[in-house]
Amino acid sequence: MVLKPLEFSECIADTPWFRQNLHEHEVVLEDAYKSIKNIETQCRELISCTRKLSLAQRAFAKTLTEFKIETVGTTQTDDERVIGNCLKEFGKLINQVEEERTKILNEAETHYLEPLKRFRVEAIGKTLHEEKRKYEKESTKFYQTLEKHLHLSTQRSFFKASLQYVAEIQSVQERMKFEFVETLSSFLYSWLTFYHVGHVIHEDFKPFLDGVQDRVQKTKESYKATIAEAEELKDKMLKTHAKASQTTNPSGSTASGSSERSSTIKQGYVYMQEKSKLPKTIGRDVLAGKWTKYYCVYSKETRIFTMIPITATSKTDMKGALGLSVSFKLKECVRRSSDSIDKRFCFDIIADERPDVMTFQALSEEDRRQWIDAMDGKQTVVVLIYFDNFFNLYPN
Repeated sequence: MVLKPLEFSECIADTPWFRQNLHEHEVVLEDAYKSIKNIETQCRELISCTRKLSLAQRAFAKTLTEFKIETVGTTQTDDERVIGNCLKEFGKLINQVEEERTKILNEAETHYLEPLKRFRVEAIGKTLHEEKRKYEKESTKFYQTLEKHLHLSTQRSFFKASLQYVAEIQSVQERMKFEFVETLSSFLYSWLTFYHVGHVIHEDFKPFLDGVQDRVQKTKESYKATIAEAEELKDKMLKTHAKASQTTNPSGSTASGSSERSSTIKQGYVYMQEKSKLPKTIGRDVLAGKWTKYYCVYSKETRIFTMIPITATSKTDMKGALGLSVSFKLKECVRRSSDSIDKRFCFDIIADERPDVMTFQALSEEDRRQWIDAMDGKQTVVVLIYFDNFFNLYPN
C-alpha cells in the first residue's frame, strides 16, 4: 500500500484533504501496531514449542546414548562394534544440533522479542496515543479560540503540535523499514544459521552415517544368509526326527540305538509324580499326588541324576532354580507298564540313598525310550512277576 506523503505545508494549512490523508496514516499505524503484537505472540508460541521440541530431542538423544545393542556370541566383530556404538553417536549428533538451537532460544527474548515490543510500544504506541492526544487537544483549543477571535499564541501552539505529530508519524513509518524489519530479519537469519549449522554437522557426520549404512547392509545380507541356513537346518532336524520316529520298533529300540546309548548325557523335561500320604493299598495310584515339571540331567559316566524344578519364576531366575535342584546317584530305572498307572510314557527311578520309588512321565514314547536307554533301564517288572507266579503255580 502506498500512502500520500504528509507535507508540512499542508499541515499548516490544515485542509480537509490533509485531515483525510492523516487519518489514512493513522489507520495504517494502528493496523501495524496490532500486527506486530500478533507477531510477538506467535514468536513466543514458536519459541515455546521449540523449547518443548528441544527437550524432546534431548530426551530422545539420551535414550539413544544409553541404549545398548547386545552381541550374541563370545566376541564382537568390527561391524557389530560399530553398529553397537552408532546409537551413541546418533545421540551426540542430536545434542550437537540442539546446542545451536538452545543458543537461539536463550537469545530470543533479549535480541528479538524485547526490540519488537519496544518498537511497538515506544514508537507506534507513543505516536498514536501521546502525540495524537496532544495534536487533537491543540487542534480543539485552536478552533474554539478561532470562533471567537484570532489568537496568535494558540495558533502557534496548534501549528507546533500539528507539525510534531506529522513528524512523529513520518518518523515511525521510516523506522519501521529498518528497526522492525531488521529485528525480524535477524530473527530469521538466526534460524537460517541454525539450519546451516545443522547442514555442516550433517556433512561432517555423513561419512560415519555412510559407514554405518554399509555395515548395516552387510549385516542384513548376512542375516538373510543365516536365516536361509537356519531354515535348512530346521528342515534337516525335522526330517531326522521323523526318520528316527519311523524306525522305532514296538520294543522301543531303534536302528541307531547303539549310538544313542553311547551318549554320556541325557537331559530334558519330565514330570514327576508327587506321592500321596494316603494308604497305598488302593491300586493304580488313583490317589497319587499331582505331577510336577522338572528339567532333569543324567550323566551316564557318573550315574548322577539331577532334578531342577520348573516354576513360573525359574525362567527369569535360573540361579534360584539351580539352588533348589536335587542330585542323587542312580541305582535302577524301570519302565512302567500302561496297566499299572493312569499316565502314559512313565518310568520309575530308584536312588542309592533313597528307598522310595520315584515315578516320572516322559514327553513321548520315544523320549521315554531314550531316558531308559541312557540309564540302562529294565523293562516292565510286572511281566517278570507274572511269569514267576506262572511257574510257581505250574511247576514241572
